[in-house]
Amino acid sequence: MRAQFISEPIEVEQANLPGKPPVSLRWRDEDYPVEHVEATWHDASWGPLRTRVKRWWQRRHRTYYQLRVAGGRIFEVYNDRGLGRWVLYRILHLEPEG
Repeated sequence: MRAQFISEPIEVEQANLPGKPPVSLRWRDEDYPVEHVEATWHDASWGPLRTRVKRWWQRRHRTYYQLRVAGGRIFEVYNDRGLGRWVLYRILHLEPEG
């Protein structure tokens, strides 16, 4: 599996309840309906922080999703709850079998 790094802000439409995975996303003026949620996980790590004193608000507060969108591509996105934004992190490319 190859991955194409993107790291661009996107617009996301979620189900009516908070904390639910995206049902569609908009990237570069194109809409991508979500067909399936492949995986989800939370990241509350410190990231590249190099200070001696670490406080809770300096942690990452991200929820990641691997989403299969129309056309079969898999987008890895995250919701940065600390900054209040969604990011298309990367696109995963499945290698053909053979």
